[in-house]
Amino acid sequence: MNDTKSAAAPAAAKVPGAFGNVMALARRELGFYFNSPVAYITITLFLVVCGVYLFAIDEPSSGLSFFEANEASMRKLFEMIPLFFIFLVPAITMRLIAEEKRSGTIELLVTMPVTDAQIALGKFLGGLFFLVVALLATVPLAILVGSLGNMDTGLVIGGYLGLLFLGAAYLAIGLMASSWTDNQIVAYLVAAILCAFFFFVDGMAEVVSVGAKDALAALSFRAHFKNVARGVVDTRDIVFYLSVIGVALVVTMQSLRARNWK
Repeated sequence: MNDTKSAAAPAAAKVPGAFGNVMALARRELGFYFNSPVAYITITLFLVVCGVYLFAIDEPSSGLSFFEANEASMRKLFEMIPLFFIFLVPAITMRLIAEEKRSGTIELLVTMPVTDAQIALGKFLGGLFFLVVALLATVPLAILVGSLGNMDTGLVIGGYLGLLFLGAAYLAIGLMASSWTDNQIVAYLVAAILCAFFFFVDGMAEVVSVGAKDALAALSFRAHFKNVARGVVDTRDIVFYLSVIGVALVVTMQSLRARNWK
């Protein structure tokens, strides 16, 4: 009995250390972003684009501007941010591993007492924290819209929740693409193409067989995002995004381990 307890103790002691390693790596990545003006420029540009699109660009379907529509709604912006993310998120993730490989610091990183899983998860969380900051920067837009009329708060919360899960899935895919190369531009392009494919894949349903339509719709980020953004939190949509994130992180870990096979 005592032997069992003594064997379990070291295993339990590793949990805080593993969590600490992941958070240390996440803070390291977040520091890289905010220790340069690039992060502030990126977030400011994202906020300006969102503000201009929401208030100055006409609604695609009705042709009316925000003030002409006379409706306090964030729906138009929530429909467009996923497209913005296709260009923004790969820019966040392209350097995460590719730059480490190019500069050779990945070899220094793996000599530290961290596992490949901790490296992948830490870098993912660092990028996710940055994305959360970018989304929080748009909250004043929602507050402004709410001050102009009766805004549906539930839909706004659902929209932000959907964007968080969608952005996290994009981030995992971008991190995976960054682990495949030591060239940041290649990592950016591959991530953007993959994100665009999974977002628009349901649009291919019209040109494929009837049997494949449901499968393509099930893979579509856009279809799952629309459900959450409408305020309908279906566990199937959440499980879908978590599955995409999990698969992409596992592939990233395997890519990191591949250096030991060369």
